[in-house]
Amino acid sequence: MGRVGQLEITKDKQSGKWILNVSAKLSQSGKKRRLKFGTKKEAEAHRSNLALVLNSPKLRKYDEGLLATANYYSEAFILHGFKGLDDACAEWLKQLEKRHQSQHLLELITAYETNRGADWSDGYKVTFNWAKKQLKAFHQKPISGLDAQHWEAWLPGWRKRGKYSAKSFNHLRTFLISIYSMPAAAAFFPSHPIRPIPSAKIKKKEVKIASNDETRNLLNRAMEEDPDLVPWFAIAFFAGLRPQSELGKLDWSDINFEEKWIRVGFGNKTDTKRFVDLSETLVEWLKPFKRSKGSVQQPNHRKRKDQLVEGVLSWARDITRHTYGSNLEAHARAGEKDAKSHVLANMGHSVLQTFEQHYRNARTAKQAQEYWAISPKA
Repeated sequence: MGRVGQLEITKDKQSGKWILNVSAKLSQSGKKRRLKFGTKKEAEAHRSNLALVLNSPKLRKYDEGLLATANYYSEAFILHGFKGLDDACAEWLKQLEKRHQSQHLLELITAYETNRGADWSDGYKVTFNWAKKQLKAFHQKPISGLDAQHWEAWLPGWRKRGKYSAKSFNHLRTFLISIYSMPAAAAFFPSHPIRPIPSAKIKKKEVKIASNDETRNLLNRAMEEDPDLVPWFAIAFFAGLRPQSELGKLDWSDINFEEKWIRVGFGNKTDTKRFVDLSETLVEWLKPFKRSKGSVQQPNHRKRKDQLVEGVLSWARDITRHTYGSNLEAHARAGEKDAKSHVLANMGHSVLQTFEQHYRNARTAKQAQEYWAISPKA
C-alpha cells in the first residue's frame, strides 16, 4: 500500500475511541490530523479507503473528507433500502437518463390526438386546437421539466395575462389532465401532476332555452327551405340528444317507431347507452322522412343549420337539449309523474345537479303543453 504505514491506528485510553493518525505529509491541509472512530474495524476501513486515494493518480486530488462524506451517505442510502452509495448513484443516473429521454409535450399531444381523435365531436376538435395553441410555448419542451410545480405556477398566470374566464381555465386544465394521462406521461409521473390543481369556480347562470315560437318557426322554416334537416332539428328539440356527440352519430336504424324509442350511445367508447322516449310529437315530424337506415345528419350540416337558424333563433351550445329537458320536466310534473326520474332517464344524467339547476320548474305546465303540441303544417 505504499505510504500506508504512515496511517497509524491507535486507541485513545481516555475516550476509548480508535484514532487514525494522518501525518502532515499525507494530509492535504499540510497539518497532522487525528480521525476518531467507534471501532477498530471502522478505522481500518477508512484507512484502506484513504490509502486507495493516496495511491490513485485520478483520486489523489480528493482528501479524506470526501471519503468521510461518501461513507456517511452510503450508510444513509442503506437505511433507505439501497445497497450502498454506488447503488443509489446508479438509480439516480437512471432517473436522469429517463428524464433526458422523456417525450416533448407536442409528441404527447400528437399521440393523444392519434389515439382518441376518431371519437371526437366537431366541438371538441375546436377545443383541442384551441388548447394546443395555448401551450405552443412548451411544445418542444421535455415533459420531465413540465411537472406539477411548473403548471401550478403557469396556469394561474396564463389566465390572468389573457383575462380568461373560469370556464376557459377549466377547459385547459381538463385538456392537460387528458394529456398527462397518456401512458408515456403516466409512466414518468407516478403521481398525476395536473389533477391536484383545483379547477376554477364558475358562477352559475341559467341556460338559454328556445321559446315555443322560436322552436315552431325554426322547424317550419326547415320544412320549407331545407327539408332534409327537419329530422335532425325535430330529434334535437323533442328527444334532447346531444347535438354533436349523439345526434351527429345517430342512424335511422336506431329509431324504433313500433316500440316508440330511440337507441342512443350504442357502440360509443364509454358505453353510455340509453333509450329515449319517442313522443307522438316527434313521430309526426319524422314520418315524412322515415327510413330504415342511414345517417340522420346530412352532409355539410353545420353550414346548412346556421343558415336556417339565422334570424330565427340565437343559437347556443345545447340549446335544443336544454329546451327539451325543461319542457319534459314540466310535462311530467303536470302528468303527476316522477319528473326527476323521467328527465334523468331520458337525458342520460347520472347526477341531480343539472336537473336541479336548470330544469326543475323552468317551464310551466301550460308552456310545456303548447310545446309538445307543436306539429308540422298540414
